Parts: sequence; structure tokens; C-alpha cells
Amino acid sequence: MDRTQKLVTTALLFFSLPLFTTAQSDAHYWTNQFGAKGLLLNGAVIASTEDESAIFYNPGAMGNGEEFGLSLSFFTPTFAVLRTKDYLGAGSIVRDKNLGFASGYGAIGFKPFKSEKLRASIASFSRYRSDLRLRAREVGNVENQSEMLFLGDLEFQRSLSERWWGFGLAYRVNENLSVGATQFITFHSENTSLTIQKEIVHKDNPYELLLGWRSKFKYSFSTRGGLLTKFGLSAKLGNMKIGLVATTPTYYNYSGSAGYDLADLKSYGRDSTVLLSNLTDAEVKKFKSPWSVGLGLDFTIKKTRVSFSTEYFRKIPRYAIIEDTDDPFDGLANGGREQTTVVQTENQTVLNVALGLQTRRSEKSTIILGFRTDFNQRIIGQDLQTLNFLSTTPSVFHFSFGGLFTFKNSQFSMGADYAFGRKKTDGRLVDLSNITPENLFEFSGEGSVKSRYQSVVFIFTYDFILKSWKERKRKNGGKGAGGD
Repeated sequence: MDRTQKLVTTALLFFSLPLFTTAQSDAHYWTNQFGAKGLLLNGAVIASTEDESAIFYNPGAMGNGEEFGLSLSFFTPTFAVLRTKDYLGAGSIVRDKNLGFASGYGAIGFKPFKSEKLRASIASFSRYRSDLRLRAREVGNVENQSEMLFLGDLEFQRSLSERWWGFGLAYRVNENLSVGATQFITFHSENTSLTIQKEIVHKDNPYELLLGWRSKFKYSFSTRGGLLTKFGLSAKLGNMKIGLVATTPTYYNYSGSAGYDLADLKSYGRDSTVLLSNLTDAEVKKFKSPWSVGLGLDFTIKKTRVSFSTEYFRKIPRYAIIEDTDDPFDGLANGGREQTTVVQTENQTVLNVALGLQTRRSEKSTIILGFRTDFNQRIIGQDLQTLNFLSTTPSVFHFSFGGLFTFKNSQFSMGADYAFGRKKTDGRLVDLSNITPENLFEFSGEGSVKSRYQSVVFIFTYDFILKSWKERKRKNGGKGAGGD
């Protein structure tokens, strides 16, 4: 197989990467990691990346790559469990389990114009991916009303996806210094819905509604053609490697769309019902991502290579994604009926850290350990508290173990990552276990809510290095890597 055929095969593999992934956690800044070492070192690769994941982690490190390289992370089964206790009432437990795949990653690196100073790379991957779902129902006796029953239903879903495509270029100043930049184009979509139903009926005739409240709110938005840039520097000082990286906010979106669906039905009895509803399209007012800066160190202690990375994400002040004023009756009802719907968000400052250890067992195998933090950046606002609370998961700590194995011109990694997180929130935002006529039309309840998150990711990645293939070809007298 000649080089052209290899490039065609590589391109087919790259662009046929599976785009479907699922995750039971919220999309934190460091939820997803990419590439062989990015996964096993848990992101401690700002100064340590040696494959095509450099286009994302540190564009400056691309300048140290080979003539041609390929990185694929395409088979990473994930099992995750999100457990929420006391959210629907004292003693209630809601579990959300999922078996899916972590975000895939594909990148190609090459030297344009046969230059020894320049190196380019192209990448495509799911930067964020989240799919949270909760469904629950509570039925019981109304306190101090022995002839009445209450029924409480909750259904929640939030899905988020953000795809990045990038082109990076690095310049190798000398053997100890390289600088680079990557231009990314992003595609973001988000869909969130919450339906709560609370009813009181008579035991003798449960099909007749005495009091009832059905509330639904759903919104979605997407942006296309978002632009952001990542700058990187990779340096070597004696035995130590240093990496610096900075990522701009999204400074331009080519287009965007949004919409929302709301309904609020309150029944106070047979002759008293209040209905509010609307279903309409809207505009994306704005969508923001944070400034971030990162630092990486890589050095050796005896036989162990130590990798450290940290990244600081700047706060995003509260802003409106959707702010729309609309008449649900299209002006046909008497009087002014316009209503304003606002969806806001806010992200707090986050500082994540990662630590990785590499011990080489032989020329063809390396044992790798990794740890990282993955703090939740989202802030629960005062509006839509119930929906915002369900949209977030605890901050998470990751532990990974695995190996890196070399075979001919290929490099494989295999391992696993275990993640754990928990949080406790004061103030129960929904209480479906103690519905009475007095609190039927309220969200809040007394008590705290506990959430626990666990996940296991099985890691398998592949890297192809053309230089190794060429060296074997020369050793075999020009017969190719296999010597045929």
C-alpha cells in the first residue's frame, strides 16, 4: 500500500468516526478527554502530549510531531449512574443509569510543503456531550385528609451536544521551542424540558380532579459556525518540558435558532381553571464560552515520568440565552396579552488540575496512572431553580489506569477510568411526597437533596506513525513494513 492509499484510508476512517455518544453527567469543562495519553493521563498532557491530540491540548506541541500521524479514540464504552436522594421528598431515590460511549476523537497530522519547520493538523471531535433523564411518580395519602389521595409526576430531560472541527498550524523555532495555533469552528445544540404534575383526587372517585397543577417548560437552542482560537507554546528546558495554552471565548456565531414551549394549568375546582400556554420560535440572544489559560509540566524522577496540568476558566457573568416577548393568542384576544420568556445562565470560575505517572516497562509497553478534577462550572439561578438543579451533576474526581503498547507502526492504549462525585444542596426544590391543598401550587419543600455520580469508562485508542513504517521499510530493503 503506497502513501496515497494510506492517506485515503486514513481520511475514510477519520470522517467515518461515530458521532453518537451518550453521557449521564452534565457537560463540565474537563468531562471529556481525548487521545491515548489524554485519556490515560486524565488530561495531564499540556506539556506531555506526543500524538495528534496536541491540536486540542497544546497547538505548540504539534511542531514536535512526526511527518505524518493519525489518532483515533473510537471505542470507549461507558457505564454511568446518577443517583439523587430526597429530591422528590424525604426518602425518595431516583436513579438514572446509562450504558453508552464516551466522545470519539479523530485527528490527522502532517508537514505541509515538505517543511521541516511547519506542521499542520486537522481534528474532529465531540467537545461536550450530555444526556440527562429523570422520571418519577409518587402516590400517597393527603396529610390530615384521609379521604383524599395525591399524585405527583416529574419528567425531566436535558441533552447537550457541541462538535468541534479544527485546523492547527505549528512552527518549530528550534529543537527546544515550538509555537502554534488552532482555529476551531463549533456547532452547539441544547434541549431542556421539565414537566411537573401534582393532583389531589377523592379516594372514592379518583378520576374526578379536586385540585391540580400541570406545569411544563421546554426550550431548545442551537448555534452554528462558532469561532474560537487556541494558542499554545511547547518548550524544553533540560529535563523538563513546559506547555502553555490559552483559549479565547467564542467570538462569532454564523447563525443560531431557538424555541420554547410552555404550559401552566391550575385547577382550583370544577368551576375554576387557569391556563397559560405558548409554543413559538425565538432568537438566540447570545451564547458565550469562557476564556481559559493552562499550564503543563513534564519531568522524570528516576524511572517514572511525571506529568502535571492545570487550567483556569474565567467566570461568565449571568446573561440571557433566550429573551422573547410574544403574544400566545397572536393578537386575537382582547386586551394586551404579551408575555416575556427569559432563559438565563451563568458559569463560575473553575480551576482544574491533573496529575499523571508513566513508567516504562519495556521498549514496547508503558504503564500509566492518572488523576484529574472535573469541577462543575454551572451556577443555579433564582429563576427556574428546579430545572437548573436537575440540569447539573456533582463535581467529579477521575482515576485512571492502563497501558500504552507499541506494535510495528501502531501504538495502542488500553485502560479504564473511574469517576466519582457527590453534592448536597439545602432546600428541596420539589416535594412530591407530601402534597396538600396548601402547597399544591408551590415547588419548594423543606430538607436537603443529595446527589451521587459514578462512572466507568473503558479506553481503547489507536495511533499510526508513518515514520516507524518508513524505518521498517528501509530495513526490509524497500519491501514495506511487513517485509512482503
